[in-house]
Amino acid sequence: MSNILDIAEEVLKAKDLNFSRIDENEMLVTLSENYHLSILLRPEYELLHFSNDLNLVCPDDKIAAIEDSIIKANERIWVGHFDLLSNGNKIIYSFTIPFIFSFFFDENNFESLIDLVYDESERFYHYFKMIISDKNIPNFSLSSLFQDSIGEA
Repeated sequence: MSNILDIAEEVLKAKDLNFSRIDENEMLVTLSENYHLSILLRPEYELLHFSNDLNLVCPDDKIAAIEDSIIKANERIWVGHFDLLSNGNKIIYSFTIPFIFSFFFDENNFESLIDLVYDESERFYHYFKMIISDKNIPNFSLSSLFQDSIGEA
């Protein structure tokens, strides 16, 4: 059985993304200027873990607001979660896939996972950035950021 990260390398090359293979079970990927993804394979537990650093550091005076925002964001996603790391106050998006050797895993599966990481990070990045940078957002609501305007002029 080939290593899932070998499959990942092929996908990342095809997507023209910069990456480095740390060892046979870990790689780092630059998804964009703001997104730095760590992918870790734990074969002994059949786990594949994705952790995307959003390149946002929360100042101490905004921690409560960001924690509340993360709760609201997490209510709106199906896979993974956002978190505020206590070490450095960095905002990340992460998820783990269990039982990876029980499934047929190919380039399409991995490409879908990379797209998921990027899309979910992109959906909420500006929301978190606004809360960190703007001191005048009274009662800012996540729902106002994602209002459905399809069919409206």
